[in-house]
Amino acid sequence: MEKVVAGRCDSYDIKTLKNFFHDGFSEVGIKAAHQRVLLKPNLLSGKSPEKAVTTRPEFVRAISELLLDSSCDVYIGDSPGYESTEKVLIKSGIMEVAKDCGLKILSFNKKITKKNQGISPYREFILGEDPDNFEIIINLPKLKTHVMMGLTLGVKNTFGFIHALDKAKWHLKAGTDRMIFASMLIDIHNIVKPSITIIDGIIGMDGDGPGSGRIRNMGIVALSKNAFALDHYIEQLAGIPFPLPITSKAKEHGMVPDYKTICAGLPVSFADDFQLPGTMDINWNLPDMAKRVLKNVFIKKPKLKKGLCKGCGICANVCPAGALFVDEKAVLFDYKKCIRCYCCQEMCPEGAIRV
Repeated sequence: MEKVVAGRCDSYDIKTLKNFFHDGFSEVGIKAAHQRVLLKPNLLSGKSPEKAVTTRPEFVRAISELLLDSSCDVYIGDSPGYESTEKVLIKSGIMEVAKDCGLKILSFNKKITKKNQGISPYREFILGEDPDNFEIIINLPKLKTHVMMGLTLGVKNTFGFIHALDKAKWHLKAGTDRMIFASMLIDIHNIVKPSITIIDGIIGMDGDGPGSGRIRNMGIVALSKNAFALDHYIEQLAGIPFPLPITSKAKEHGMVPDYKTICAGLPVSFADDFQLPGTMDINWNLPDMAKRVLKNVFIKKPKLKKGLCKGCGICANVCPAGALFVDEKAVLFDYKKCIRCYCCQEMCPEGAIRV
């Protein structure tokens, strides 16, 4: 049986985090010493730590110090949505940690082909870094909502192994079918096979995340060797009344194992009035035929909040369907082309696109 270790944590105190990680590693049976280790945080975009968009630098510092104390060779990397890895590391505050700790930075800009017989219709994936080059991969997601998947947790975080320019192609392949997209995310996760996933949920995000939702004090740190179990635990803790797409698809294929929860320290609770994205309130319990008939009527559209838009054009650049156009006055949407992937909302640096 798998284990999920969870604890109440209301601050990013380095000593407290190191103690939790040390005890958690011991509980689930992770031994990290003299090994080549990759840290995979959430580096969605270059936002300051208090915006709750990226994994916190204190989180990275605590785990790095623990690994370096055990003589590990530590790397850190991700592929952000549109900026360079280095730029996001600087803006998120993690670059300072990387320099202090001597971490080796990886930009995930290689082209590593992985064949896979998974649950999605796809049999080949091109990754920006080869997970097989590391003895231990530590997956460090941020606890946030996601307008397409509901939550972005452990399984979703490994999508960062896909190079930024290729992420849009996968959105386009899946189109409006979130369950196909979820199955693709599961396949990528099973290729990467992180050794352990640790969720930074001390300060998280609800509402229309992952880039411009409502910042919340969640007070949660949790880890497991099995990200499917960990993600399921967080969904249950949040009181979500139905399985979200990734967990639903994983359950369908027997990938969510039985697990027991071990409380480390104070009992864990969740933020009051936790809000899922508005995109998740309609079609997940409808019959397939109803979804097909009603999706264009009921699935929410991205819209521009003009007062916040600065005309940077990032939304148009990341749109996989070519459904956005930027002129001198506004961002224009072609809803006939729009596949409701919400990449524009996810990547907008000003939070100017809502659903």
